[in-house]
Amino acid sequence: MRRILFIFFISITAVCTLCSQQYWISVPSPVNKSINKCFFLDTINGWAAGDSGVIVHTSNGGANWVAQNSGITNFAIDDIFFIDQSIGWALANDFLFQGSIVIRTTNGGINWTNYRMTDTTKVFNVIHFLNSLTGYMSGYTGEIFKTTNGGSNWVECMIDTSYCSFLYLFPKNKFSFLNANTGFACGGQIDIQGIIWKTTDAGLNWFTYCIAPEPLYDIKVINQSKITAIGGDPDYGISFVISYDGGSTWNYRETGLFGTGRALAYRTASELWVPGDYSTKFALNLDSGSLVTPWYEIPTPNNIEVKTAHFVTPTYGWAFGSGGAILKYNTSVIGIIGNQNHIPGRSSLFQNYPNPFNPSTTIYYTLATEGNICINIFNVLGELADVLINSLQDAGDHTITWDGSSFPSGIYFYKMITDDHIETRKMLLIK
Repeated sequence: MRRILFIFFISITAVCTLCSQQYWISVPSPVNKSINKCFFLDTINGWAAGDSGVIVHTSNGGANWVAQNSGITNFAIDDIFFIDQSIGWALANDFLFQGSIVIRTTNGGINWTNYRMTDTTKVFNVIHFLNSLTGYMSGYTGEIFKTTNGGSNWVECMIDTSYCSFLYLFPKNKFSFLNANTGFACGGQIDIQGIIWKTTDAGLNWFTYCIAPEPLYDIKVINQSKITAIGGDPDYGISFVISYDGGSTWNYRETGLFGTGRALAYRTASELWVPGDYSTKFALNLDSGSLVTPWYEIPTPNNIEVKTAHFVTPTYGWAFGSGGAILKYNTSVIGIIGNQNHIPGRSSLFQNYPNPFNPSTTIYYTLATEGNICINIFNVLGELADVLINSLQDAGDHTITWDGSSFPSGIYFYKMITDDHIETRKMLLIK
């Protein structure tokens, strides 16, 4: 079924696309290798890294970018992280033969030194530091390590196995911390599971949450309550997860857009850009990636495969991708995106929110064309409990609320039937 969905995705030509404006502008790049990761300290200093040991740097707000000598030439820089203008780390891997390499600079990347991790059975491709001493590493083999002395020594952390018991060592792709004690990691395995890990004791122990059917590649702690993550694969397209209670429960949503979400780039608190990688598109949401608003598709200049993006301020945003591409956000288009109309490429039924709920919940759905639609509620026995809608509706985005006040607690199913689409989802009413 998932392969059929993949074919369906790539055959769509009517997906909502905002193409009348040039939202991103190409700038000169000193390299021609794919750039996959970036890190910005402020509006002046930024670094990006990628294939064949490439690291590029700006120290003048992007007026120009220069290549740095990482000392790596035969394989990619997998991640890069700085804590100030001088001290930074990066990771590279020759893991099939000699293991992971930790690369470090103390002068802003003018010079890089490196050392190999002694255990060649561990593959590290994500690194995050809280300060010059305390940092975390993880990667493809799934273990999480912590240092308290700037990387001179790394100690393995404990990962809870009681939930997602066989999946806790799935690959980790990104860290994000609320403070010194509370942090999150995201990852998973394609075609199996998307997972989030949480620590509340400075990384000594991590708890595992299996929440999506595909991997998650970036996670961002917005505040103590709200955390978002992005991911996907060729079958499902770009997917989004969000927690409103500090990571205790998670809500999953498919965006309906082809591609894989590689990074969360918030231009403002509400305007979220997500590079779609091989889709040569950005995914854009104008409501913080909420569960009940549409996602738009923005073409990249020259069909560039954008791998990563970041906004330092609402007027200072950068994206990087295939062929060494460096893109700068075009500030002349600020404020005009929200005037577009969303006509989706396919009809879809999305997960209700909130879920679980008491007593009411909102169901979001999209219609690719005008037509008849019926949404019914069934109980766990398959009996019809309620009819939400049975009428003709226009193409576009729609929401409808179900009030469960007069129904008992339990699992319910809501089913959408249109002229060309049938879809069912599950929800939980708790009183």
